[in-house]
Amino acid sequence: MSSKDKILQSRTLSYQKIMLDVRGVSIRLHLKRHLAPRTVRRILASLPLRGHVHSLGQMVYINAEIKSSLERGRDDFSAGDIAFLPGQQCLCFIVGDYDTKKLMTPLGVMEGDISILKSLQSGDTMSIYEDTT
Repeated sequence: MSSKDKILQSRTLSYQKIMLDVRGVSIRLHLKRHLAPRTVRRILASLPLRGHVHSLGQMVYINAEIKSSLERGRDDFSAGDIAFLPGQQCLCFIVGDYDTKKLMTPLGVMEGDISILKSLQSGDTMSIYEDTT
């Protein structure tokens, strides 16, 4: 099976599987298209992404330089959630219950052990790419 066939096979109408790599650890991400179809489409078109991590309490994020407006904005998130902050073009990973003053677009969830994200420091590098397995 070609790599293109594997990518197409991993895509569904409801969610898209992608991977996040940091410090040699991989975390599977599930982007849910129905939550933010426009933003998810733009993220997928921008893959792979690589950037320096920024930490803000119960959230770590990278500047994704993706232009998208707010979709179904929320201001409260739980550990394991993925969100997009449109004004700053940031892809955000929630590591603990988090209430924000700025509305963010919910994107999906992280699968598995996300504890490594809690120990990240500003300057660590994160890579995000499409899961071809």
